[in-house]
Amino acid sequence: MKLGKYILGLALVAAGLTSCDTDNVSAIYEPAVANISFISAQPSTIVTKANSLEVPVALSRAITDGDYTANVTLSNAPANVSLKSNQVTFANGEGIAYATVVFNEMEPGETYSARVNLSDADILTADTTYNKNAQLKSSVVSVMCDFNWVDAGTCDLYDYTCAMFGLPAPTVAEGVKVINGERSNVYRIIDPMEALFPGDPDNDHDYLEFTLKDGKMSFTEGFHVSYWGYYIYYVPSQYSGYCFVADDGNTHDFNFLLNDNDGGLYSGGRLVIVYPAN
Repeated sequence: MKLGKYILGLALVAAGLTSCDTDNVSAIYEPAVANISFISAQPSTIVTKANSLEVPVALSRAITDGDYTANVTLSNAPANVSLKSNQVTFANGEGIAYATVVFNEMEPGETYSARVNLSDADILTADTTYNKNAQLKSSVVSVMCDFNWVDAGTCDLYDYTCAMFGLPAPTVAEGVKVINGERSNVYRIIDPMEALFPGDPDNDHDYLEFTLKDGKMSFTEGFHVSYWGYYIYYVPSQYSGYCFVADDGNTHDFNFLLNDNDGGLYSGGRLVIVYPAN
């Protein structure tokens, strides 16, 4: 009951405050400068099967009266990426306008990135009084040209990592679906951890990607799928004693570290992949 009376008391005080004289309330902030800015510093990577694409990049301004033309440039761009125009025009009353980045002649499996930048003159429109950190001076745009994925048979999986969690080793999953980036040596095992440990809520319903060339299986450095609350962490450039693949015909012994949500690294990750399946 004391708690209820205390809350009631606060409510009465708040009610009293609302009845105070409002003559001294500050005026609502009105922008005094245009504050030309990109809306996002780095939008999500766009994935497309098209080999060319035009990507709009949004800019904003705080004052919408009258026309305004911003100037933009491109940097850190490959030869096949360009701006459709270096000028972005805001019509009278418009607070949003778009630069257009053009991606041409993209190759499947490749990711292309470029940075769009405000001109020095537009940077000087920043609101330095009320929103000192609000202006974004550039935006990085990324596009991945995806493969046409085709059926590539199945693989068998033998997981020895599970022994770390008190489970018998190996855990086996046979006939797990594999797809291939058409006309490439890039493959994906579909939902490998769900196949090994069905129903585990920590599983990624995802894929494990590898390349296969001359009987050698390889994986990109970094994070891969997760299970049992850990991520496969494969960085042979730093941890070659723990991160490697031993190939023997169609059997590939994939060794890796585990990374938890707190960033801790643990040794003992091992998954034997038989591809093509026996």
